Amino acid sequence: MASMETGDGYRGRGRGRGGGRGGYQRDDGWYGGGGGGGGRGGRSNYNSGGGGGRAPYSSYSDGGYYDGGGGRARGGAAGGRDGPSDRQAAAQREPAPNDLEFVAELKGHTRKVTSVLMDEATGQLFTGSHDGTVRVWSCTTGQCTSTVQVGGEVACMLVFAGFLFVGIKTKAGAGQVKAWNMATNQEYLMEGHVGAVQALAAAGDMLFSAGQDASLRVWKLDAASNQWQCVAVLKVEQGGHRAPISCLWASHPFLFSADYLGTLKVWDLTTGTVRQTVDKAHSGSDVPCITDLTVWEGHIVSASLDGLIKIWEPADPATGLILNPTPIFTFPEQASCRGRGHECVQEPGQRDTSLSGILALCGVPDAQNRCVLMASYNGERCIRMWELPSFEARGTLGDVNNARAMAGSATAQLVFSGDEHGRVKWGHDKMASWN
Repeated sequence: MASMETGDGYRGRGRGRGGGRGGYQRDDGWYGGGGGGGGRGGRSNYNSGGGGGRAPYSSYSDGGYYDGGGGRARGGAAGGRDGPSDRQAAAQREPAPNDLEFVAELKGHTRKVTSVLMDEATGQLFTGSHDGTVRVWSCTTGQCTSTVQVGGEVACMLVFAGFLFVGIKTKAGAGQVKAWNMATNQEYLMEGHVGAVQALAAAGDMLFSAGQDASLRVWKLDAASNQWQCVAVLKVEQGGHRAPISCLWASHPFLFSADYLGTLKVWDLTTGTVRQTVDKAHSGSDVPCITDLTVWEGHIVSASLDGLIKIWEPADPATGLILNPTPIFTFPEQASCRGRGHECVQEPGQRDTSLSGILALCGVPDAQNRCVLMASYNGERCIRMWELPSFEARGTLGDVNNARAMAGSATAQLVFSGDEHGRVKWGHDKMASWN
């Protein structure tokens, strides 16, 4: 890939790296992994020592849920309340954040942007689109420094161990992972998936890919051949998913995976086995697909097309489980939470059915290091923001159409979003300087 370096630019901290060994088993033995993390840049304060990648919600077939922008919204005809146009109008009337604003639009993509990734180590922004390109932008100047034709629709990206990984679906329907060594620009091709590669994550020296074929593939860089080799394929026979996998998150020593049926699985990276399956982790609609996962202060945060955000706490080790199978907080079903370590209170009343399915989720600390969660909902032209753990509203960022991807930088106080019309928005702290 050309123009991987931007020259002068700020340098920020990336994700933490944990320890321990990992391993996956197949017929000819175990494939161990080193310690460590990796994953999506720009949200270091939200990870407890690992990394992950995500991809937004594709369908069982080629079309994708809500690809038309309106789609089957919660509310409207289904919920008996506001329809998409009413939600859009209401969202546009909501106040903007006091401390954050969009300051620029990065133009170039011609179809929906499905992945936005900031690499704080190089000061670069990577955006991937269904137009078949990955664009590289300088976070110093906002200029596009490189445009790469990747040969298919981009669904997800990940920066890990000095490589940029891109999950795609080719015109022939095959799923591929393409990788570029960010120091040498050498390109790698990793094949095997059927249908789009929708999620990427990394831990230790292992890369994980997952997608429409409901399989989870494990890759390692072979020193002898200098190629990324698939060392294991995990399917339903190995305790894996029965439906397409929509998102992954690695937080050593565990890998979390979620699918279209609302199922959440926890993989033990030290044994290569499924430690826990949470069936119907999301089930609040006939389309319960979990669209995003992130980590906040040791808790897993999940979002779904059922319109809910759920927070899952670690389980008591005596139970043998990794996660408490009942979320400690569900938004917006529960109106308030008194904070970490305190009881979350279930309030009476119905869920706000005017909110439709959640398309993307992102967490980033604000200038005072308070945790802010951003979410985009189907049918809305804005990004909603809340402060954790109270879910106090922090305003909405407007003029984005069904944002499919978001990223944030804790160091530079930057946020980015990509929407269904190919627009990439650049935002920053109102009090910060911008050149």
